[in-house]
This record gives sequence, C-alpha cells and structure tokens, in this order.
Amino acid sequence: MRAAKLFLVVAVTILLTSFHILAQDASGDAVTQEAPPATYDTYTVLPGDSLIRIAQRFNTTVDELLTANGIASDQQLRAGQTLLVPTGQSAFVEVYDVRPGDTMFSIAKRFNTSVDALKTLNEIPDARQLQAGRRIIVPSVDSTELDTYVVKANDSLFSISKRYNTDVTVLKSLNGIADEKELEAGQTILVPRIDETEFEIYEVTASDSLYSISKRFATTEDALMSLNGIADPREIEVGQTLLVPQVDATVYDVYIVESGDSLFDISRIYNTTVSQLRALNGIEGRLDLTVGRSILVPRVDEALLDRYIVQPGDSLYSIARRYNISLTALQALNQLADVRDIRVNQAILVPKFDNAILEVHVVQRGDTLAKIADAYDTSVEFLQSINGLADPSLIRLDETILVPITKDVLVRPGFGFGIQVFADASDIAAVAQQVTELGVNWAKIDVRWSTLEPEPGLFNYASLDSMLAALELAGLNILLNIYDAPDWSRATYIATLNSSLREYGGPPEDYDTFATFLANLVTRYAGVVDAYEIWKSPNLVKFWTVPVYHRSPEMTDDGDYGIPDEINLAPSTYVDLLALAYRTIKSFDDDALVISAGLAPVGFTDNYNSIDTDTYLNGMLRAGAANHSDGIGAIFSASAVPPTLSCCSPPPGVDSHYESFLQYFGDLLAYYDQTLKANDVDLPVFVTQLGWGTSAGTNLAVPAEGYEWLNYTSEDEQALYVSQAYQIVQKLDHVAAMFLYNLNACAVADEEGCFFSLVDADDVRRPAFDAYAKVPKSAEAA
Repeated sequence: MRAAKLFLVVAVTILLTSFHILAQDASGDAVTQEAPPATYDTYTVLPGDSLIRIAQRFNTTVDELLTANGIASDQQLRAGQTLLVPTGQSAFVEVYDVRPGDTMFSIAKRFNTSVDALKTLNEIPDARQLQAGRRIIVPSVDSTELDTYVVKANDSLFSISKRYNTDVTVLKSLNGIADEKELEAGQTILVPRIDETEFEIYEVTASDSLYSISKRFATTEDALMSLNGIADPREIEVGQTLLVPQVDATVYDVYIVESGDSLFDISRIYNTTVSQLRALNGIEGRLDLTVGRSILVPRVDEALLDRYIVQPGDSLYSIARRYNISLTALQALNQLADVRDIRVNQAILVPKFDNAILEVHVVQRGDTLAKIADAYDTSVEFLQSINGLADPSLIRLDETILVPITKDVLVRPGFGFGIQVFADASDIAAVAQQVTELGVNWAKIDVRWSTLEPEPGLFNYASLDSMLAALELAGLNILLNIYDAPDWSRATYIATLNSSLREYGGPPEDYDTFATFLANLVTRYAGVVDAYEIWKSPNLVKFWTVPVYHRSPEMTDDGDYGIPDEINLAPSTYVDLLALAYRTIKSFDDDALVISAGLAPVGFTDNYNSIDTDTYLNGMLRAGAANHSDGIGAIFSASAVPPTLSCCSPPPGVDSHYESFLQYFGDLLAYYDQTLKANDVDLPVFVTQLGWGTSAGTNLAVPAEGYEWLNYTSEDEQALYVSQAYQIVQKLDHVAAMFLYNLNACAVADEEGCFFSLVDADDVRRPAFDAYAKVPKSAEAA
C-alpha cells in the first residue's frame, strides 16, 4: 500500500513541475494563471480496502472518490481494481535530517525507494549535492501495511505480484528495484500486507479446479480470477498459491452429511434453498452428497429466528397468527410447497423479533440485495440472515425473499384510511361494528341518483339515512360517490338506445336536473357528509352512456334500435358536470370536499367503449377540472400484480394483465403525481377505490371472460398486498386518502364486488380483514 503513496508522490511532483513549465511564456517569464484543475493519479485496490480507508489514506472524501470514478455508493470494490485518487503529498511524505555519512543510495534503501525518486522529490539534480544537516523529503513507510517476502528460485516480480494481489510496478517502487534482473533468490523484499481477517492463502492441489475452490470458500470463479489476476480459469497449477476470502464463521456453519440426508432436508433446517446449497458447495448431482462430507450451510441467526415444534391441532395458519407473520411469509421462510406440508413434532422456523413483520418480495430485473435492503429500510446483513443468503449474489430473478416491514412506521398525519361499504339495511349495526374493528377514519358509500330520486321530486332517503347515522355515530368521515342519473332525466337517450346499452348509466340530458338533486341531497346531509365524489369512471361507456347519432335512429327488424354511431365520452363534458356540482355543493355546505371521479385504469381508446386513463386525465385537467374540485380521484382495482413491483415483467403466477403501468400500484400513483405537476395542478390525489380481487374463498360467481386476473391472487396474497399498499402510500405526500374496496359486497349480492369483499359470501372474514385492521393508522398505533 505504501507503494501507491510513493507513486502518488512522484506523480504529484511531475505534475507540479509540468504546471510550472506550462505557466511560462516563450520568453521564460512566469504568466499569471488560475490554479490548475484537480489532478488525479491511479491507485490499485488491495485486499481489505474500502472506500473509507482509501479516502483517509489519500486525504480525500468518499464522495470525491465516487464522483471521480463514476461508481455507486453500494458498489463493492474488488482487489486489483484501479481507482482515480486526488493527487497530494502531505499524508505520504516525511522530513529526514541528513546525517554525516548518508548518501542518496543509503537513504533510498532506508525508505524503500530509489535515488531517482529522492532527487525528484527534493529537486536535487546531482546526488553529490547532499550535505549533512540538510532536511529532505522522503516517502513515509507504514510498516503496518507491509510484509516481507523471501524471494524463491524461479520467482519473478510478476508471480510475486499475483500472489499478493498487487502490481509489478508497485513492487518495483516499493523496493527501489529498477530492473527485474535485480531480483535474486533469498532476497527479502517488501510486499503489501494481506488482511488475514478477510483473506487467506490457499495452495492448489491436484484435484482442484477454480470452480471447486470458489465453492469451498463461498465465492465465485469471477471473484477469484479478479482477486488473483487470472485471465483463464484453466491457468491454475498444482502448488500455485491463491488469495481466497476467509470463510466467515458468523455467516456459515459446517454441516456433516448423515445417512438419509437430502439437500432439501438440509435446506429446510438451515433456512435456505437447495439451489443455494448447490452453489455454496459445488454440488451438482445426488452422488456429490456423500455421508460424512462437510458442507457449508448458512448460519441460522438465533437472535432473529426460533424453531417451533409443531403440536397436535396446529396448522400453518394458526402458527402464523401466533407469531404475527403472514401465511405466505411463513411458508416462504420454511420452503414449504404447500401450507399443509407440516407434521406433528416437525421443527419449523419462526421469527422472534418484535419491531417488524416479515413479508415477501419478488426479485425483479436489476434488483440487488443492497437495492432491496434500501427499499425496505433494512440492511443487507439482515436480509442475508432472514433468508439464509450466505452469498448476497445468490438471488435470482422471480425468486421470493423475505423482507421486514417495520411496525413503527410513522403514519402521515391527516392521512385518510378508508373503507368502501355497501348500505345493507338488513344488518346496519353489524356493518358499523366491522368498520369500527378495522380502525379506519373514512367510509365511502356509492349512491345512485336513480335510487334516491326514482321520480322527479320524489326522494327515498330511508336506507341511506340509517347507514349514515350508524357511521356518523362511529365517528367516521363520510364520502358519497354520486353517479347514475335516473331514466326520467335521460328519457330521450333511453328511448333510442339499443337494449344492450339500456342498462348502462350516464349523466342527465339537462345538467340542471343534477344541480337540483344535489341541492336537496347536500342540504339534508350538511355537516354529516364530509366529501362528494362526482360520478364514477366517466371514461367508460358503462357509466357515461351518451349516444350520438349522425341521423335519427331507426328501429331494426327485431324491434330494437341499432348501435349509436358514437358515445360522447369527451372529458370536457364531464368537467361541465363537475363544475356545476362543485358550485352547488359549496353553496349548501362550504366545508364539504368535492373530489373528481376516479378514472377506470384502462389503456385503450376507441371513443366508444372507453378513453384511456392518460388521455382522459390530461383532457380533464386541460378543461379546468382542478378549478372545480378539492382533490383528484384515482382508481386501482383491476390487477393481480403485487404493489411492490414496477412495470412490466410478468410476476410469478400472473399470466396476463401485467402489460401496462396502470396495473402497477406504485407506477399508477407516480403517473398521477407527474401528470398533475405537468399540468401545474396543486391538488392531492384521493384513491377512492383500491383492491386486489380473488376467486378463492366463497364468492357469488366465477370470474367471467376477461377477468382471469381474479384467479391469480390467493386470499393470503390479497391480505399481503393490502398491507403493503398502505405501507407504501405513507411515503407519497401527494396522496391524501385511500379507500379499500370493499367491506361487504357479497352481503348485498354484488357479484363483481364480492371478489374484493373482506367478508366472503359465507359471511367468513377473509385474511385481508385482519391485515387491514392491523395496518398502523395513527402514530400511537404504529
């Protein structure tokens, strides 16, 4: 290592001399110039080096090294790697008082340098000018970083440099050797010291290959080649010494194979996988696992994991609840292919820490353990321990690993935790009790205008009154989603609609009729209802059926009307309705919030069946929607993709409906944030519908064609995704509230909503109920 210092000193002197020459004009007079830019020399990384140690050695900072070399802070240094380091002398030289009898040659040998280097450092052109009492600069020698080596017959500077993972030029400078011919057997030379806590010397035997050595020391061929300057793995020879990493006893145990053992059995004992055991030990086939063989296994961290003995009557689900871990995570922790794959007296691993719960992360393209650790606010070491990952590089695309979700997450003040409920007149008290158990502070109810005012001026509020009274008594904020104009307000539309479209909803022909209805509704519930979402998914024909005929519709031979030429889905027509609603609501309850309609997350536009979310949202904003609302609605509920993933590789078990960013929770919310900023809109997003549906459990129907994605999510995954989504959204300042869809659709015979319901068609609570109840919703509960 001191050799690098000497090189740096020489380079500095040469560079300074060069700058001095360049700073003179043709006449030889000095020319005033600005200080020269920062200059750099090269440094060869040695075993045990770190960015911090190198920065200290060269009087610089880690940030400066990162910038100069264009490397990331989490990038691992490798021995033999060349770095740029800032030039400078102060840390690498010392002052020596010349004594009587000293010569340049004797001083050079004392400080392991050369006469030429001393002459350059001190600008002494003639060695004979050295006089006793003169003070000169000499390279400092740090004996703690150097070892001595006795040269053997047939040694060369090249072979010695490889043994000590250094460079020939470094050895020459370190020992004042100008010519390879100066090297003699029996000579003692200085070499960089190897950190024995991290590396050791291994001598190659006849049965060795670089692959078998890499597995013995839990590393890779590439790492050994880089560490030892090997260009071809076939280059190693019997008797050759290699630098290899120490086996870390804090990470590995040694297991002696017993009769009847299989890699699968061993992997379960040590919380790892068969593929990792194969990679760690160079095991390719069953014959490699011989009785009595010693193999490396990841050490089970007893501070994090405990072994539980399965008792009669136990199920994996009951054990999961006991240890506050999701069923999916417990299954992954124990490498169980089936949740039923446990037996009495079997030992299974369970977590024993209280500050976090374990969840599952699917490895994505580009993931490293360091990136995953950063995403979940944990450490690489924790992920290695909890997943039995002795080697951080042993993660593979689409594999699942366990990650911690901290319980002490700071819940964002003022955030709205909501649940959508369906007004169930037959059991209002039970619904209110379930909402209370969930611990939410908002409830959302869909309100069909057509139900509340079936005839002009004839209002039917009985069921809604009872539901709102129960929710108000529970201390909840209430959001009403108003949509679906009654037929009497759309008489001309309905009369000429094809029967296949007649059941669809839409706005009234005369928007003033909507204003009259709203005035009545808001007056009735002023001070009770806290927010109104105006309409539902107006970018879909299902909710915005406004037919357009280029000529008068004619009746067909079967007594029906033909399909309209167009459906008017223009965003501007919706904004007109939103503006009127905003003025009306604020006139009768100025404190009530007005939220724009959540848009269906669709990716295609035909201006008949739908307009894609991107086109519609931009169109709304350009038409002035932000001037007539207090928040922008968003919907995420047509996906089986886990909320932790980003677009657009197919997640495991999700065979379709993963192709668009709209099916990725984080990507969708990021899109809303970017779009609002691009349109200079400073309004929060209200996720008025969020959920992952499942065909598991008891439902009212089976998924129809086009809804295959409902088959991809299990009930346990549904629970996990809900928990993860609420953890994720706490970090997104632009989202003000999020409403889970839904509590009780099965109870009111809503077939589509039943797939999402927290209570299934048999009145059994799905795991998602408990998962949402456990989501921290206040700083005190966190």
